[in-house]
Amino acid sequence: MRVNFSAEEKAAVLGIVKVWKRSQIDVKSFDAIQSKYGIPARLAETMFWHLDTLDAIGRAGQLVFKGGTCIQSYVAPELQRASVDLDFNTSIQNPNAIMDAMEDLNKILEGAGRIASVRGVKFGAVEFDFKDEKSGTLSFRRRMPSRFGEFERAGDVDVQSKSIRIQVNYKHSWMPALNTVEKEVAFFVQDAQKPAMPVKFVHASPEDLFADKILATSNIGPFGRERFKDVYDLIVLSGIKPEKKQILKKLDLVGEHSGLDANAILKASIETISGFAEHSLDARGFSSMVCSGGKKIVENWESECEKLSKTVMGLVQ
Repeated sequence: MRVNFSAEEKAAVLGIVKVWKRSQIDVKSFDAIQSKYGIPARLAETMFWHLDTLDAIGRAGQLVFKGGTCIQSYVAPELQRASVDLDFNTSIQNPNAIMDAMEDLNKILEGAGRIASVRGVKFGAVEFDFKDEKSGTLSFRRRMPSRFGEFERAGDVDVQSKSIRIQVNYKHSWMPALNTVEKEVAFFVQDAQKPAMPVKFVHASPEDLFADKILATSNIGPFGRERFKDVYDLIVLSGIKPEKKQILKKLDLVGEHSGLDANAILKASIETISGFAEHSLDARGFSSMVCSGGKKIVENWESECEKLSKTVMGLVQ
């Protein structure tokens, strides 16, 4: 059954958002971002909720921001892409302790007015979704408003909302990051709309992120997957010149931990990147996810992949 909230109930849901002013949480704002950057308005809304969620869960502590969404915080707004989830490593080894930490966080959020219960449906709380034993990841979701009439299942009803997926990896607790950088989060939506407050978070370093994306494209041992966005992230990360020695140090440590050779990982990544260079037409389907400057990268996909292959080849020892 679909539930339609009253104006008062919608206002209560919007009240959980603290990083953005109420006047900014508007379809017109998201449409303006789409016009400026070429990112669909619905995805711009998602990036709004990412920023608010980072501010909310920063109170949990012991989390290191990583993954594709983190990478966007380092690169120029016009080169960023939209992302649909938030990924973290943690130094907490026990998944039950992570669950406890999230329960404590929800108490803090409730006290800060960042959780609202409307007709028995909680908005703003960080709720457990599932556990992936193989990857060592706990998945949570934070239900947020939707200004585009999107509906999601909540118990036995459908409600107007958009959930932000939060993934916390405890398998990497032995090394959440080689290096971290505490900095302001900087997404492209902030270039178009200034938040009500800055949001700081502990980021994995560019070198950690580059090494992680090498692993994601390596298809060797327990690592690897083949996705355009991973190759794209490597392309834009290479533009900020991450330090070669630190990338190799991270790959060596991961290789030792997993019984793999760093050079073999790099060569497997190069093979994947070279394979993606042959799919320029398919890459265009990914173009809607990237900002205006990134669309030029996609238009020149083959040559960009070739340059990236040379960059990664330069890491092979």
